[in-house]
Amino acid sequence: MNNIYSVEFEQLVEGEKIPTDSANQIFGALMDITISMGSAREKIGKIANYKVGDIIVLDKHVEETLDINVNGRMIASGESIIIENKLAVRLSQIKSVNQDI
Repeated sequence: MNNIYSVEFEQLVEGEKIPTDSANQIFGALMDITISMGSAREKIGKIANYKVGDIIVLDKHVEETLDINVNGRMIASGESIIIENKLAVRLSQIKSVNQDI
């Protein structure tokens, strides 16, 4: 038989209301940007046996654009470029609110 416990919480009290500059807070928020080159699907057994030097073939061709995601949601596509010996992405299309890329 399971024991059932009653949980008690403190009473919430409304604190002081402080006006905020919403636009500055929103534009100052940090978001995660990820660039997807492609994907692959493999069986666990094959993944478990991966070793250095193995090759994973992705589902995209070299000429295809990369998917640009912000907090897990695709917002644009682009092409890879090199700037000062670092990999970068040039935006080629930005997704509108009602558009699928």
